Amino acid sequence: MAVPAFEELFTQIKTNLWLSGIPFNAPRIQLRFYILVVLIFSMLIAEGSFLVSQYAPENFLELTQLAPCAGCGLLSVLKILPIAAKRQKLFDLTKCLDGLYSIILSHPKKTAVVKNEIFIVKILIKYFFVLNMILIAVYNFSSLVIMLYYYIKTNEVVFKLPYALVVPFSTDTWLTWFVVYLYSITNGFICIVFFTTVDALYCVLTSQVCNNFAIISDEMKNLNESNVHLLKELVKNHQYVLKLSKDLEEIFKLPNLFNVLVGSVEICALGFNLTMGDLSQIPGCVLFLLSVLLQILMMSVFGEKLIRESRKVGDAVFSSQWYKMDKTSKKMIFIIIIRSQKQQQLTAYKFSVISYGSFTKIISTSWSYFTILRTVYTPPESLQLE
Repeated sequence: MAVPAFEELFTQIKTNLWLSGIPFNAPRIQLRFYILVVLIFSMLIAEGSFLVSQYAPENFLELTQLAPCAGCGLLSVLKILPIAAKRQKLFDLTKCLDGLYSIILSHPKKTAVVKNEIFIVKILIKYFFVLNMILIAVYNFSSLVIMLYYYIKTNEVVFKLPYALVVPFSTDTWLTWFVVYLYSITNGFICIVFFTTVDALYCVLTSQVCNNFAIISDEMKNLNESNVHLLKELVKNHQYVLKLSKDLEEIFKLPNLFNVLVGSVEICALGFNLTMGDLSQIPGCVLFLLSVLLQILMMSVFGEKLIRESRKVGDAVFSSQWYKMDKTSKKMIFIIIIRSQKQQQLTAYKFSVISYGSFTKIISTSWSYFTILRTVYTPPESLQLE
């Protein structure tokens, strides 16, 4: 099977960027981006108004069921705004990695080193988009199924909306219901487009940086007296990839922070709904929970991979036949080893390092929130008895 071209990895991402109003390599953001952001914020205000209007101890479970949807909307806009602000740096980084990718494909030995990783990322991104499209379809069209069920059972039309929100008019007529329903599902699809685009960009770009570190490691490991003249070029390549990894951190440090903060709350609320809510809530909660967990796991896996591959360069050059080289080459190798001790990493705006450890910490934090909720939550039946 042929290794996919760089453009193939970016096909869906570029489509989503265009839909979002941030055309790839375009000098300006399109008007539709601002319209979509305003729509999301208006939806968040409508959902927040509902939360405030319904706030009461007996409605606590119902309100936590709304938290994941509101969190998803908030997270999507918080993640796309930093990307829009740093789009030029993003485009420049992508162009640089595209050039390095072309060099990789032109050398069969280099291609063999990273071939499996490229295919894994391609498949992962594909099914990440599919899972989230299934998720939003379930949420957007579940209200139609419920309406049909009630109509068959009672022969009455019960107007249902996929998301709980407050609007300045009644939705008990077909016209007003349809307007609000269309508005709701449109915002649902906008959220998915926003945050899947940012996550896919994160995974693809991080994997490309890691692949270049892996290739440098492979070439340094094979250094000996006969090819020591390649060392100087390898050092330049290493410095170049180090710069690209710093650009990657600069682009994604703020979206990563929002992922960590909002993700913990979403996992907590979804776990609470699964254990305390109705059986009818289980399919949607499970899908939503899988999406959130996959999103955070992907972020952590690629962050850990960047740490591992950047540190592996020092181990690889130490495994070469450096002891047979001249004094100048030995000094260069020593500098490479020292530099590799300082790992390249992605952070949540410097507050924490994105790695396997951050994933377990997010799960631990969510569990702490969950146990607190379970402890303080009092079912409505108990409140009525009191």
